[in-house]
Amino acid sequence: MSKNLSSRLDMINERIARACTAAGRERSSVRLIAVTKMHPIETIQALIDLGVKDIGENRVNEIIEKAPRLHGDYTLHLIGHLQTNKVAPVLPYVSWIQSIDRERLITRIEYLFSGKEKIKVLIEVNTSGEKSKSGCKPDECRALCERVIQSNCLELQGFMTIGPLGSDEVATRKAFSLLRKIGEQNRDIIKAPQLSMGMSGDFEWAIAEGSTMVRIGTLLLGERD
Repeated sequence: MSKNLSSRLDMINERIARACTAAGRERSSVRLIAVTKMHPIETIQALIDLGVKDIGENRVNEIIEKAPRLHGDYTLHLIGHLQTNKVAPVLPYVSWIQSIDRERLITRIEYLFSGKEKIKVLIEVNTSGEKSKSGCKPDECRALCERVIQSNCLELQGFMTIGPLGSDEVATRKAFSLLRKIGEQNRDIIKAPQLSMGMSGDFEWAIAEGSTMVRIGTLLLGERD
């Protein structure tokens, strides 16, 4: 398993590097988040052992099950929608929450937070306007940014979006371009915003549009059961 995983990881890193070169960017400007939803502990640990620094999980229940059994130098990101009733059990395990999309969620995290270090957060934005997706509306971003920077337990890092499902390059890059513009519009609040956008099928387009974090699961680990 490790040999095949290592080969896939090398392939993805090469593609990220090529995309960065094409965009006139340094490879170090893009962070790979390995998305491990529905994959076993053994696979995740193998990734960490191969040097993957960032693990992304979608579901609170999986984080609670997996995180206590993992070891090594890695950072855990919650990248999926977070319900307010799931905040308490997940807070001890995550360093990043990439799916802040409403004030009520911020208030709930603040009420339950008991850690020593602030949690790094991204504002999730629905840049495609699809009703099936989570995320705040683009015109709601500013208020959420201002709310987060007032928090004593959250540290604003930037913005996250999911590309439109099944769309072509033009539509996908339009959604990613909008997130980049949102980042630029809020540079008075956050000087160098992280932009988490791009997954297995569209990460190269995302890098061309300024992504600093790509969330890759299927291309790295194969189809989920």
